[in-house]
Amino acid sequence: MAQIPGRLIVDMFSDGMVRMVFLPHTGDGNASPLTAKDLDAAEVLFITCGLTPERAAALRAEVNRNEVASVDTSVDVRIAAKFRYTRP
Repeated sequence: MAQIPGRLIVDMFSDGMVRMVFLPHTGDGNASPLTAKDLDAAEVLFITCGLTPERAAALRAEVNRNEVASVDTSVDVRIAAKFRYTRP
């Protein structure tokens, strides 16, 4: 399956919920964030978004420390579609 290069941007709310958005380098379409209930669930999503387990753990640590982080990655077309805003 095709890979789409872009940037994964992650931030954490005060209640521990984690929001992430994937912005493709091509800049097409509108981005819609995904949320995870905590950093444990977010780390699984990081791996789904193309990060190695080691890089996902490092990103988790950075988000835990700074409450925000971003990383360049390539995401499968099916996963990237989950970040696209679609009108109802």
